[in-house]
Amino acid sequence: MIEVFANGRKFSYWTAANVSRSIDHIAAKFSLTLVAESENGDNVHLFPGDSVEISVDGERVLSGYVDKFSTSFSQGSHQVTVSGNEKTIDLSDCCIESPFEWENKKMDEIIRSICARFEIRFENRYNVDVGKPFARFSVEPGTKAVETLSKLCKERGVMPCSDGRGTVFLFTPEKAPRGPMLRQGENLVSASVDLSLSDRFSKYTVYGTGKAKSKIIGVANDQNMQRSRPFVLVDSNSVDKDKVQSRADWEYRVRKAKSMAVNASVIGWTHSGGLWEPGVICSFLAPELFVRTPLDLLISGVEYSWGSEGQVTNLTLVQPDSFLPQPEKTKRAAKADPWANIKKAVQG
Repeated sequence: MIEVFANGRKFSYWTAANVSRSIDHIAAKFSLTLVAESENGDNVHLFPGDSVEISVDGERVLSGYVDKFSTSFSQGSHQVTVSGNEKTIDLSDCCIESPFEWENKKMDEIIRSICARFEIRFENRYNVDVGKPFARFSVEPGTKAVETLSKLCKERGVMPCSDGRGTVFLFTPEKAPRGPMLRQGENLVSASVDLSLSDRFSKYTVYGTGKAKSKIIGVANDQNMQRSRPFVLVDSNSVDKDKVQSRADWEYRVRKAKSMAVNASVIGWTHSGGLWEPGVICSFLAPELFVRTPLDLLISGVEYSWGSEGQVTNLTLVQPDSFLPQPEKTKRAAKADPWANIKKAVQG
């Protein structure tokens, strides 16, 4: 059962609802299709600035505000829609005001301070390691709040995410919990797989800073690429061999991971363990799509919709390496390439 609350009161004059969340966007978004008038002839429009909460079976999936009101008519029809975002949209839209500098503060302390200015809650729900305090961390006036959060998190190899309900938390694929299996013929009602070589290369060469005759170089090779496709990058931030090599490894692993995209749909907004949410790893098996060996994929985005087809959740799934932090000094072993099994299934 889906319930919509507007300005603290239950709102019934809607005919369709859509909520989208993604781990690489700091704010969830929503849209509602409204009836133009109530049975009594009263206007029932929500308006920009109104607060909205959407719940599924009593569990809140979004807390935010209406940002846009749209209405149109044509012969025989009159349509009214409102759309908006989670409370955390202010972090994306707004700039940080004074102070612009912190001394001897840990990453989570700085993030909590920034979120508090926008009346947004922060928590480290996965106990992500935030590292040592920053001796000094500063931002330029005019910097968007989310840019500062991203800069902080990037330095410590994590991501800032929101839960749809107005809370910011820290995320890393290594901390992602397990979800239910997605299997054709059981819970999958539709799915698609796309493989693309457009941003994938055979050799990644990264040059660090240094004199022309003594350049620091890092190289990573994609052994699964069958033709020469070189990629060259100059990283002015990398000044030692480990960092340059890590950047080359990162380019290889992330681009390989992003070369495969999966979209899937399931009936309902929940499963036996709770709500379908981003940041969860699920095994994916779809023989008709040539995925005949289960793949562990990360749910990067969810779209909850309710309309003529009832409750449907659309899932965007990626390989976990798609969200590897950029880059760390330590070199990690690359994971197996799922292209190999899919190619074998396609070509026989």
